[in-house]
Amino acid sequence: MMPTHPSHRAERVAPVLLQQRTTADAGEAGPRVLLLHGMADSSAVWDRLCALAPHHDALRRARLHSAALPWRGTGPSDWAHRPEPTTWISDTLDRMAATAGPADVVVAHSFSAMLLLDLLCGPSAPAGHRIGGIVLVSPFFRPRPEDFDWDTLKGLPEQFVRTMEEGIRVAAGSRAKPELHRAMAERLCETIGPYGWSRFLETYLRTPWLRTAELRTTTLVVSGAEDRIAVPAEAETLVARTPSAALHTIEGTGHFPMSERPAQFAAVLDGFLRRITAHPETARMRPLSTLVERT
Repeated sequence: MMPTHPSHRAERVAPVLLQQRTTADAGEAGPRVLLLHGMADSSAVWDRLCALAPHHDALRRARLHSAALPWRGTGPSDWAHRPEPTTWISDTLDRMAATAGPADVVVAHSFSAMLLLDLLCGPSAPAGHRIGGIVLVSPFFRPRPEDFDWDTLKGLPEQFVRTMEEGIRVAAGSRAKPELHRAMAERLCETIGPYGWSRFLETYLRTPWLRTAELRTTTLVVSGAEDRIAVPAEAETLVARTPSAALHTIEGTGHFPMSERPAQFAAVLDGFLRRITAHPETARMRPLSTLVERT
């Protein structure tokens, strides 16, 4: 018997789980918003945002959905055997369209932000997904191939561990036990494994070829001023190369602004939703200035 190729085994898994987080009144139903978490995280990263939704007009009217993606901490171990992880984002959009209706706005964090951008303006971007707006939270982006060097590769393993460690700290909050965070972060990195981290690196290495100048989807890039993982300079460069994008920097936060500063993040997202729903004819225009949130 011929052995089954790993990517074929991954195809039989149903690793994407959708959850409706808020329900708008029938007479007030606003846009459908899909929330996508980052590597080794979970849809719980959006809990604080969803809890604040009733206190903001546009968020209260929106229909928020979150996706538990295959790279979640408890996801299937073979998701990364599929050579193009971008297709998981496409599959998730298709699944939402089939079950709840097409997403009007997609909010994506970290690794998922890179994948979403790759889906929409990568070298082989399809024309099938029409999204009214996207919010890229803590994205990774470098504009030139020479921005990646040997030191980049040597530093990535430690960066991966620090990313996991920060996520654990933020999620734990007052229950944090810092002495355990490093060991837990290293265990998470082992769970993701070489294939998972290779998919991250491959996606990152492709960012110089993203056709961001051709992106017409209204885009908001949200960056934490103290992010040492996806550094703010990369978010600034991405916005400078994307005519449809605005930048919002939140002070006093790192790689997880939706969890560390949920009130500010909710206000930013609420403003974005109001902008694209109230003025759809101008939503695609380049903003006249960037916005900076200071706390």
